[in-house]
Amino acid sequence: MTRTSLVITGLVGVAGAVGLTAVCMLVVIWGWLPVFLDNPLLTWSLFSLLLFFSLAEIPVMVYAMRRMAAGGNPRAKYLIWLTNTGYTFFAGIYAMPFILLAGSAPLPLAAGALLGLLALVRFISTLIFLPGDKPYEL
Repeated sequence: MTRTSLVITGLVGVAGAVGLTAVCMLVVIWGWLPVFLDNPLLTWSLFSLLLFFSLAEIPVMVYAMRRMAAGGNPRAKYLIWLTNTGYTFFAGIYAMPFILLAGSAPLPLAAGALLGLLALVRFISTLIFLPGDKPYEL
């Protein structure tokens, strides 16, 4: 596993998350779906729940990828690449229901974009905590 492979797989996931978030925002802006959540309490409760899970997943996934790398299996790098791509992409999955259900006004749309942009935080976390070209000791 090299630094380059982590960067490439992470950027693929970030591009996918940004693309999914942008498509969801366009669907809402163009009015293809009705607004399902009009109540601000429900809207921000959903946002808080999705933000919590998105942030709580970061240390768990980084730890899991470190464990995969420390396992000693020479083919683990392929699983780490796939996991890194999915891990960074999944920020867009968290943003999708919020945008599609509550994205009627500019503030919920901006909050949904924030959920989607957590893909960058996930990408940076893999670059910091999964340096390539060396084995991991846990």
